[in-house]
Amino acid sequence: MIAATITRPETVTTRPGIRFGLIDQALLPLEDTLGATDPDGFAQLKRDLAVVVSAEAFFTLTDLCGLDPDEAITSAVRTATTLTEAAVRSIA
Repeated sequence: MIAATITRPETVTTRPGIRFGLIDQALLPLEDTLGATDPDGFAQLKRDLAVVVSAEAFFTLTDLCGLDPDEAITSAVRTATTLTEAAVRSIA
């Protein structure tokens, strides 16, 4: 599926972007601060988090890194927290 997306993008149907709704909800408290003062940075944070909040990230952590599911979730949460804290610090 990934190869087809890259080599023949016209044949691939759009996948639902459920993670973006979750990310938008999680970042609502930052909408009036980071979202207002640095809209480009805020948009980048959403893209950064989209990489972390994904099945691909979970499978990488479990299959390739050997973490059990709980450890994988903890790792993904830590990464998402680190990204968010760095973005918030940029407006301080």
